[in-house]
Amino acid sequence: MIIVDSHIHLGKCRVFEAEIRQEELLKAMRENNIEKAIVQPFPGAPDAIEVHNQIARLSREHPGKIYGVVSMNPHVGEEKYAREAIRCVKELGFVGLKLHTIGHAVNPLSEDGDLVFRIAAKLNVPVQVHTGLGIPFASPSLCIPCARKYSHLPIIITHAGFAILTDEAYVVAKECDNVFIETSWSISDKIKWLVDELGADRVMFGSDSLTNIPVELAKYRAIGLNEDQLERVLGKTAIKVFSLE
Repeated sequence: MIIVDSHIHLGKCRVFEAEIRQEELLKAMRENNIEKAIVQPFPGAPDAIEVHNQIARLSREHPGKIYGVVSMNPHVGEEKYAREAIRCVKELGFVGLKLHTIGHAVNPLSEDGDLVFRIAAKLNVPVQVHTGLGIPFASPSLCIPCARKYSHLPIIITHAGFAILTDEAYVVAKECDNVFIETSWSISDKIKWLVDELGADRVMFGSDSLTNIPVELAKYRAIGLNEDQLERVLGKTAIKVFSLE
């Protein structure tokens, strides 16, 4: 069974005072049988571009195992943001963009929020959107107009509303077929409910934190999913949505 961590970070973070080093990431992947990881800078990275470069180097050193997601504050301006996003996707092989509503203080409905979706649509890569902590910007429902405007763009609601807003994340996914759910920090019973209601093709495993990897895997293995459902939520859904090799 291929396991894909669809949401993990690298580098330092000034917002959440966290840090994940390269060797720690690789060690955690080995210990938890993670075959592929979709990696992004923290929202509080001192230099997001340098972390993008680090992820690209790691991807070249471990082909087929490490994939990058652009995470950069869109408030830097359209020209700078677009230039870096295009570079990462076209030149470095990154597979998505991240809109971090709390870490970058971005309303998905704002002009700068729309920039992320618009650039992703042009590059034909999915958008991950932080939800849960940090309302009102992090309210999952704010993704509905974006998902309808960019109806062919895959949008991943990360953290599934962070437990408190899981029902709202579910409503968004029910209303918009191009919305998918990543479930880090969610309640295990709610994960089972999301899989049953939306289908295993709409839900994906993510950790967000190295120490959270075994915890999130244990949730999925404890909620009574069948083998096919497990294969999809732990790997196949992310592989399809992010068009991984």
